[in-house]
Amino acid sequence: KIAPEASQQTGGGTRMTGGVAAVGAAANTSSSKLVSSMGFNDSDFNIFKNAISKIESGGTYDIAGGSNNHYDGKYQLGAAAKTDGARFLGISDPGHSPDARTAFRKNPQLQEQLFEGFTKANHTYLMGNPEYANSSKRRQLEILGYAHNQGMGGAEKWMTTGKVGYDGFGTAGTAYTNAIADSFRGLNP
Repeated sequence: KIAPEASQQTGGGTRMTGGVAAVGAAANTSSSKLVSSMGFNDSDFNIFKNAISKIESGGTYDIAGGSNNHYDGKYQLGAAAKTDGARFLGISDPGHSPDARTAFRKNPQLQEQLFEGFTKANHTYLMGNPEYANSSKRRQLEILGYAHNQGMGGAEKWMTTGKVGYDGFGTAGTAYTNAIADSFRGLNP
């Protein structure tokens, strides 16, 4: 069982407007068994992850930032998110030492994998919440965007109370849900 503090991991919230992501074809698409195990199709999952990466890093892999400069990469994953992601992937935790963080930022494939693993962790935890479990797949991805920013516990609290949480930059968790919903609306007006 994953430690409660790991399940509360939040995204870094780095706000970047410049920079070009070093994106390869494998990083742009997802056909992972992990994604399909959550019931998401590749197109919707790619919309979800692109909306998150735009907010977190402007799509840049080799970047550190976030609250207290504690987060790394395109999706601004912190130590606990990397641990959760690795656990759900069945791979070794890449660590969060200065050298490990530098290596992580230079490895787009690992960032994509750990983002999927961290999303699977949040999805698994949230499936115990009837509102999440009974939502459409697109709504689940919107809620997972909130969880990326506020942690799964923050997402559960938001679903239960309606009270919106904010990250260290003052960004509402709903900024993530709204960005993902807007991306879906743009696809299917």
